[in-house]
Amino acid sequence: FLTFAIQWPPCLQMPPLSACNFGPGVTANVSSLTACATALRGQLEADEVRFEADESETNTFYLLFCAALVFLMQAGFALLSAGSVRMRSVKNILLKSVMDACFGGLVWCPRAGAVSAGPSRARSAQPAAVRYLIGFGFAYDKSEDGNAFIGGSGHNFALSGADDTTGKKDYGHDAVFFFFQYCFAAAAATITSGAVAERCTLVGYCAYVFAIVGFVYPTVVHWVWDEHGFLSAFNKDAMLTGMVDFAGSGVVHMTGGICAFTGAFIIRPRKGRFGELPEHAFAGQSASLQVLGTFLLWFGWYGFNPGSTLALHNYARDAARAAVTTTLSAATAATTGILLKRFAPSSCGGSPGVWDLGHTCNSLLGGLVSITAGCTTVEIWASVVIGFIGAFFYHGASCLMRRLKIDDPLDAFAVHGACGLWGCLAVGFFCTCDYSYTESGTACGVFYGGDGLLLATQIVGTIFITLWVGALSAILFSGLMAGGLLRISKEVEDAGLDNSKHGGAAYPDIATAIEEATERITPKRITSATDAAGA
Repeated sequence: FLTFAIQWPPCLQMPPLSACNFGPGVTANVSSLTACATALRGQLEADEVRFEADESETNTFYLLFCAALVFLMQAGFALLSAGSVRMRSVKNILLKSVMDACFGGLVWCPRAGAVSAGPSRARSAQPAAVRYLIGFGFAYDKSEDGNAFIGGSGHNFALSGADDTTGKKDYGHDAVFFFFQYCFAAAAATITSGAVAERCTLVGYCAYVFAIVGFVYPTVVHWVWDEHGFLSAFNKDAMLTGMVDFAGSGVVHMTGGICAFTGAFIIRPRKGRFGELPEHAFAGQSASLQVLGTFLLWFGWYGFNPGSTLALHNYARDAARAAVTTTLSAATAATTGILLKRFAPSSCGGSPGVWDLGHTCNSLLGGLVSITAGCTTVEIWASVVIGFIGAFFYHGASCLMRRLKIDDPLDAFAVHGACGLWGCLAVGFFCTCDYSYTESGTACGVFYGGDGLLLATQIVGTIFITLWVGALSAILFSGLMAGGLLRISKEVEDAGLDNSKHGGAAYPDIATAIEEATERITPKRITSATDAAGA
């Protein structure tokens, strides 16, 4: 007993010495030892409860902090979008960025709200009540025999399973988990808004946000991240090995990117975008906002990827590795992108002699998207390779969009769709056996002795996502276009969305100066043209 007392951890409170009142005689001493052991046992049980509470509250704070970082990405999207469109549409795109967070949050509550955090082994220990509203019901199924295609457990709808007052102490985890997932869902909707910028009606915008956040996206989440999903790495009966997409290269970014591609294709280019007006006429209005937006998104990604562990205790190693791989992939992609644009010939989409800022920023974002699926399952050196190749995926997809004459002002498809595809495929090559988390058995990338099943699963998963999201978004955007609800009128487009729909330009002094200069220059041009015609 004395040896045990000496080794007793100093952070724990020793039981009162009165419980160890030794007296004369063997019987008395045995009784005292028994009382002392009972007191020690009680103290240990109390300390275990306290440690469990501390651990749970630490995990709650960690997820809350990461969720706040992901929410800050909305500001990054807003700045990047405002800097990438023309001055005549700044207010419009900023309003839609605000409404992505606001309207998306309301849709998340009564109708949507897919769980969008990357999978981790912590998820298997999640309390059932974390699956709240209708979207949570679509994404996650509480029942033991859940549907492999879409969730449908009534317990998960309308927050009916949330209970933090009667006999269950979740230490705020249910609430912060909901907040974390809401931030992810809002990001998926924002991706699409950039692709249809400057020519989409507010009604059309609300309709596609409702559909994407409310049904299209939650279904993909169920496939890949729910334990019953047919593509889930947490389902031992999943197709092949189960798809490994830790933080959402496929679930979040490919979903948003494919919707962006479909929307941009159906809504058609901005007036004069291909042929009538020069390329520079559609350049973004502020390089400063583009850079600030890019840095805010990069900063928010440290909540997006490391935060997808959903907990800190027992997952600190994974979160730390995710932060490092995220950093190196982004840095490598940006460096590769600026050199690729500078030295590639014009026939391959290059701008010889130009250090292109916009292309560099988008390459950086492409590197972030590329590493999202495998941020915790690949070695650090592999993140450099993934970012390097991701820059080529972005560049190639951006060139392809221009060749097809599909107008995507923010290169949303190239950044999120193409690089999201590469991110999923990269896992099939670079996933290590030590970091893999598939329930059907340890599945490794082909570069680590894998038999190719994981790579095959990643390919099949991206095909399913493409077909599902592409088909539903095509039906959605085609219906809106046919009903005259998607694209603004020619008159509104000529006048500019800010002037016609939002009470004036975002920069009124600059707009006034441009109008005055135009009025002074135009009569001279008319007079010169008339004199030339008379001569």
